[in-house]
Amino acid sequence: MFQGLSLEQAPPYAIPLRFYITGGVYLVVLSVLTALFGTQIQTRYEYEAIALTHVLTIGFFSHIMIGSMFQMLPVMLGIPYKNVVTNANLIYGLLNLGAVLFVGGFLSETTLSMHLGGSMLLGAFLYFAYLSFNTVFQSQEKDFLVQNFAASFALLFVATVFGFIALIGHSGFVDTVRFGEIHIALMLFGWVFLLIDAVSYRIIPMFFVANEFPKLLKEHLYKLILLLLLGFVFFRLDENLHLVSVLKILLALCVMVFAFFSIKILKNRKRARSDISVTLWYFSMLNLSVAASLFGVDDFFKTDVALAVGFFAFFGGIYALINAMLYKIVPFLTWFHLSSSMVFEAEMSEVIQRKRMQWQVWFYFASYATFLLTPFGSFFVVVASILFFLSSSMLLSNIVGGYGYYKEYIKKKVDLGV
Repeated sequence: MFQGLSLEQAPPYAIPLRFYITGGVYLVVLSVLTALFGTQIQTRYEYEAIALTHVLTIGFFSHIMIGSMFQMLPVMLGIPYKNVVTNANLIYGLLNLGAVLFVGGFLSETTLSMHLGGSMLLGAFLYFAYLSFNTVFQSQEKDFLVQNFAASFALLFVATVFGFIALIGHSGFVDTVRFGEIHIALMLFGWVFLLIDAVSYRIIPMFFVANEFPKLLKEHLYKLILLLLLGFVFFRLDENLHLVSVLKILLALCVMVFAFFSIKILKNRKRARSDISVTLWYFSMLNLSVAASLFGVDDFFKTDVALAVGFFAFFGGIYALINAMLYKIVPFLTWFHLSSSMVFEAEMSEVIQRKRMQWQVWFYFASYATFLLTPFGSFFVVVASILFFLSSSMLLSNIVGGYGYYKEYIKKKVDLGV
C-alpha cells in the first residue's frame, strides 16, 4: 500500500481551492437565506427546510468533500484521477448549476426547476462516485483504507439515486418520505460518515501527531456500517419499522464508538498544545454523539425530533469537523504545492493566521449557541444568522487568503526567474 505523499500524482492547486472557495460562498448565502426563511420552518418536510439543508449539504459539504478527494486520493493512495482537470470542471459545473436550480426550485415552489436541478445533481454525483470508485480500485493492494473509500463512493451512488427518486416522487407515484429517509441515511452514514472515517485514519495521526486508530475499528467498522445500511434499506422499503428502529440504534452506536476513539486519540496526542482544529474536532464529535443518540431513539419520542437531529448532525457535527479539517488541509496543500514548485520559503503556520481562525470559530460558536435559543423566539434565528454570516465570511476570507499566499510566493518565484 502506498504510504507516502506523492507530489507527482497531485492535481493542480487551483482545483481543490476552487471547490473550497465556492463552498465558502455557499455558507455566506446560507446565512442570508436562513435569516430570510428560517423563521418560517416548523418541520423538516417544508420546502424552505429542504432548500436550506441542501445549501449546506450540497453547497458546502459536497464542495469541500469532492475538492478534497480530487487532491487527497492521489496523495494518500498514490493513484491519480484520469483527466482530472476536465473531470473536475465538468463535476464543478454540474454541481453548481444543479444546486442553484434545485434550491431555487424549492424556494420558489417551481417543479420544473427542482427537477432540472435534481437531474444535474444526479449527473454530478453519479459521475463523481463512479470516477472515484474506479480510481481507488486501481490500487494494487486492496487494504481496509481502499475498501473504506470504495464503500463510501458506492453508497454515494446509491444514495443519489434514492434522493432523485424521492424528488420526482413529489408527483405522487412513490412514497417520497420513505425514499427520502433512505436517501438521508445512506448519505449521512454511507457517503459522509464513511468518508470522514477513512480520512480520519490518515489525517489525525499525520496532522495532530497522534496514535493510530485501533486495528479492529479501521478494518471492520466500515463493514458493519455497510451491512447495517443494507438492512436499513431493505427493511425500510419493506415497511418493517420495528427492525428499522433496531438498525437505527446500531448505526447510532457505531458513530458514538468512532467519536469516542477520536476524542481519546486526540486527547493523548504527542503534541498536546492548544489547537483550534482540535477544539473543533472535540465539538464535532460531541455533537455527532448527541445527534446519533437522538436518531437512534427518535422512534420512541411522541414528538418529531428530526430538526434537532439535523441541527446537531449537520451544523454542530459535520460542519465543525469540516471547518477543523480545512484549517489543516488548506495550509498543508499550500505548502505542499509550493514545495513541489521548488518554493521552500513558505511556512504552513503563516498560510492562515491563528487569530483569524480563532475569531471565525468564536463567531461560529456564538451562532451555534444562539440557534439553540430559537425555540424561544424567531428573533434568535435572525441573530444567529447574522453571527453565522460573520463566521462564514471569515472562513471564506481565510480560504481565499490561503490561495493568495500561494499566488504571492509563486509570483515571487516568477519575478526572480527561478
